[in-house]
Amino acid sequence: MSQVDQFADLESFREARHEGPTHLVISEHPLFRRFWYAIGFSSEFEARPERRRVLSQDIVVWRPSEGAPVSVAYDRCGHRDAPLSLGEVVDCRLVCMYHGWEWDADGTTQRIPQFPDSRIPVKSSLRMVNSDEKYGMVWVCLADDEEGGPIAGIPPLPEYSEEGWRVIPERAWEFECSAMHLLENNFDPGHVSFVHANSFGDRNNPELTDGTAERTDYGILMKADVPVRARPGETGESMRISLSKFYAPFFGSIRTTFPDGLVQVMVKAITPIDDFRSVNVQIVLRNDKESDMPASKVLAFDDVAEDEDKVILNSLPKEFPIARHLNAHAHADRTSLAIRAVWQEMMLGRFVPTYED
Repeated sequence: MSQVDQFADLESFREARHEGPTHLVISEHPLFRRFWYAIGFSSEFEARPERRRVLSQDIVVWRPSEGAPVSVAYDRCGHRDAPLSLGEVVDCRLVCMYHGWEWDADGTTQRIPQFPDSRIPVKSSLRMVNSDEKYGMVWVCLADDEEGGPIAGIPPLPEYSEEGWRVIPERAWEFECSAMHLLENNFDPGHVSFVHANSFGDRNNPELTDGTAERTDYGILMKADVPVRARPGETGESMRISLSKFYAPFFGSIRTTFPDGLVQVMVKAITPIDDFRSVNVQIVLRNDKESDMPASKVLAFDDVAEDEDKVILNSLPKEFPIARHLNAHAHADRTSLAIRAVWQEMMLGRFVPTYED
């Protein structure tokens, strides 16, 4: 039974004795390596190798040829340690810029130009990383077979392939805060009226309706009504109905239904760059048409919101306080406490999220 299920009310849950470390530092828990993380949009990875950083590990991403799946490896040449992301792709092979060694899409060494007919060292093959492309994004899982490989699939997003929905790829916004801070912020309705007061929040109407947070096999299912200003291009106020899914450890989808029938799903694929930096690779799904609301306006609106969040998130303490007694908690923090309970149970080995892509 989870911690959330053990307590009948918020007060008893809030005052429960804490177990384990007081702060959550991702690098101290190998379990986090066993999940899939988005590192960018598929369109970003074309003719040249690109460097990314996930869980403090530098990786190189390249597409061997047009239309081929991406290949991903640790960004280090086994010969003399040069970053492979400084190289190039020639004739479907990744070429190191230091000595010109070449590898195929599977990371197997194919050519050493100084002595092309000599034996190729076994250790020269690249250390590859699990990779996949889904929802227009590139995903990686750092855990190899010895670590048990991926513990769950890429979180499901049924609307992506359903008829009647359009997809708006937005951006990969980088933050100077932990993935926990970033994820928690995105599921916190209480900050909207204040952090986003210049865009869609309303300081004069900060009160919330009483939402719910239900534990699931994948994390948490949340329901809430949030009063906000009208959408871009409109006037007045509206109440948005949100159905949000938190897929542990750091993926979320926020499905918002507006009074006029518009439904928008905001997909937040949050990836830890390291312990204290993170990135949100975001797409939006909507059941309207481009003529109703141009994608450029949707993106411009979300650019403003992300910049507003950055002002706060980039100024928070670097370490994430998982122990309840380190912060004050009110009734509006029920969802945040439930999310923190999931992470604490993962740290203690009491909860392993499961979901199928």
